[in-house]
Amino acid sequence: MLRQAQHAIAILLNTTPNNGVYFLPMPTIFAPITSPIRAGISIIRISGSEVLQCLKTLGFIGAPTHQKISFQKICDPKTSEIIDEVLVSFFKSPKSFTGEDVAEISVHASPFIVKKVLEILSEVKNCRFAEAGEFSKRAFLNGKLDLVQAEAIPDLIAAETAAQHRQALQQLDGKLGEVYENWRFRLIEISAMIEAAIDFPDEDLPKNIIDGVESDVKNLCEEIRTHLDDKKIGQKIKTGLSLAIIGAPNVGKSSLINFLAQSEVAIVSEIAGTTRDVVEAHLSIAGVPVKISDTAGLRETSDEVEKEGIRRALNKAASADIKIFLLDATNPILRENLIDQNTILVANKIDLKTIPDYKFPVTKISLTKKIGLDLLIKNLEEKILEIVPNHAAPVITQERYRVALKNSVEHLKNFSMQKNIELSSEDLRMTAREIGKITGKVGVENILDVIFSRFCIGK
Repeated sequence: MLRQAQHAIAILLNTTPNNGVYFLPMPTIFAPITSPIRAGISIIRISGSEVLQCLKTLGFIGAPTHQKISFQKICDPKTSEIIDEVLVSFFKSPKSFTGEDVAEISVHASPFIVKKVLEILSEVKNCRFAEAGEFSKRAFLNGKLDLVQAEAIPDLIAAETAAQHRQALQQLDGKLGEVYENWRFRLIEISAMIEAAIDFPDEDLPKNIIDGVESDVKNLCEEIRTHLDDKKIGQKIKTGLSLAIIGAPNVGKSSLINFLAQSEVAIVSEIAGTTRDVVEAHLSIAGVPVKISDTAGLRETSDEVEKEGIRRALNKAASADIKIFLLDATNPILRENLIDQNTILVANKIDLKTIPDYKFPVTKISLTKKIGLDLLIKNLEEKILEIVPNHAAPVITQERYRVALKNSVEHLKNFSMQKNIELSSEDLRMTAREIGKITGKVGVENILDVIFSRFCIGK
C-alpha cells in the first residue's frame, strides 16, 4: 500500500525530469527593459539559446562570463561602424531570471542607438522582439517562478505606496505561493491514501486512518475559509481604500479634501450646492493608497442636478471603506443613520463655536485656523490601519485566487469517507486541481496569455 501511495503522490504532483523545470525549444527574444522616456541609459535584454550569437553579431569580443559585466563596443555588422560603447552582463542558463541564457546590454539611451541595436538583433536567425510579459512567462515555464510570483511583478512595478510595495515583494518572495502549494501537497497526501484503498479494495482502511483523513480535510477546509475571510485586504491594498467626505452644504468638505490632497482639487465657495458631482483625489496615507471623494452637500433640494449629486454622494458613502462625516460647529446637522464603525465624525469651524457633546467621538478642527488637523490625520491613519493592518501573513491579491479557493471549499464540503470512496477521491482531486491553478501547477494553459498580456514589454 505504501508503494501505491508513493506512486499516487508522484502522479498527482505532476513530477517531471529536472525537478519540474522545462527548457522549451523557443526562439530567442529581446526587448528594452527600461522606460522609453528619455534617460541616460537604456537596457536591452536578450534571452534564449541564441544569446551568444546575438552578442557576436553585435561585435562583442571574447566569451562572456556568468554574472560578470564587461565593457564592449557595438558595431554595425554590415559596415563595421561603431554604434556605441556599452556594458554587457551575462547570466548562464539556468541561473538567470528566465532560466535561459540571458544578456543585458546597457546602451546610451539615444533613440537612434536603441533602434539600431534592435534592428541588428532582429536579423539574427531565430530571434524576435519579445511580446508583453514574455520574459516573465518564460521564467514561469522554466520553473524559475510560480504563477503567483509572476503576477507579483507588475504589482511591484506599479507600487506607489509602502503597503503596495510590501505586499508585492512578499508575494514575489514566494510567501503566498508557499501557502497554496502546502495546501495542495497536503491534499495530495490524503488523496494518496484513498487511491491506495481504491487499488486494494479487499483491504479495509483502519478506523484511525479514516478518522485522520476526515479530520485533515476538515482542518484544511477551515484554513482556506479563514484565508478567504480577509475582507479583501490584499485587493484593497492594490486598488486603494475608498474614503468619502460627506455632510451638509458649506461645512468645509471641499476645503478638507484640498487640505488632505495639499492641492486645489475642489472648488471652495460659500455658495451652497457648489459641489454637485463627486470630486476625487488619490493619496498615500499611512503607506496605504487611498482614493478620497468630496461629495455633494446633503440637504433637501428641488434642483434636479443637485438631487443627482446627493444621490451619488449617498451611494459613494454606502460603498466607501471609510467615511468622514463633517459637521459645521455653528450649525451641526448629524445624520446618525450614516454613522458606523468606519466613520470618523469631524466638527469643523470650532474657532467660531464650541461643538456640543455627542454619543459618538468627535474630532474637533478648524480648517481656516489650522486647529486640530494633526489629530485628524492621526485618527485617519489609525482608522486606515484598522482596516488594512501590517499583516505578516500573505493575503489574497487576485480575484482568480479567490474564485479558485471558493471552489476548493465547495469540493471539500462535499467530501465524506461515508460515501463512495471513488467520489471522495474525486472531491480531493478537484480541490487540488483548483489550488494548482493558482500557482500554475495544473490546468493553466488557457489563462497564461491573459495573465501575461497585462505585463509591459520587457518584463
